[in-house]
Amino acid sequence: MEPIDLDLVKIQDDIREHFGWSLEDDYNSALKLVKACENPEPNLSLKGKVTVVGAAAPENLVLSNPTVVADGAIGAISNYANVKLIVTDGDGTPHIEEALNKGIPICLHAHGDNKESWNRILSLIDNDQEVFLTHQTPYQIEGMHNPGGFTDGDRAVCIALALGAEEIELIGFTTNEVGAWSGVTDVKRKLIKLKWMSKVLNTLSLEVN
Repeated sequence: MEPIDLDLVKIQDDIREHFGWSLEDDYNSALKLVKACENPEPNLSLKGKVTVVGAAAPENLVLSNPTVVADGAIGAISNYANVKLIVTDGDGTPHIEEALNKGIPICLHAHGDNKESWNRILSLIDNDQEVFLTHQTPYQIEGMHNPGGFTDGDRAVCIALALGAEEIELIGFTTNEVGAWSGVTDVKRKLIKLKWMSKVLNTLSLEVN
């Protein structure tokens, strides 16, 4: 799963610098995650138009395209038939838990301060749950991928494109408010993160309000 544009990875350095986060912490979390997870990796490819669902999605969303869902936004969807992948860093409580072990592959992400979150997800999934592992470092880590991106939402877009999507439909993406499916979060910081999300999407010629 290679990034379709290296700028999607390079922007992670800018984001780390902006927030004062440690590359070493990101790297150490990634190494611990890949060591802890023994689940099989999905054999998944996408094509054509793919819908990516973010945290501001409306309730009872009906999907017609193959769909990649960002973390807690899975709570907006009652019928999982078209959901091909859930992208999570583990903080989409309680909605993400309800979608585990349903035959939908997940993409579990490591960053420097979410070891407890990814550990909790690993404790909840069975041995058959298919898992992609992603990280946000410039290093090559065997068994993990860095398709680029930052938040679960824009990272889901990067992943969909890396898996072969040719066109992206965005649902539930905004920079003006914290989406209802975001889970517990620091609102002020989350709004800043959403501005960075927008920069990632702009790199892909996608725009959100």
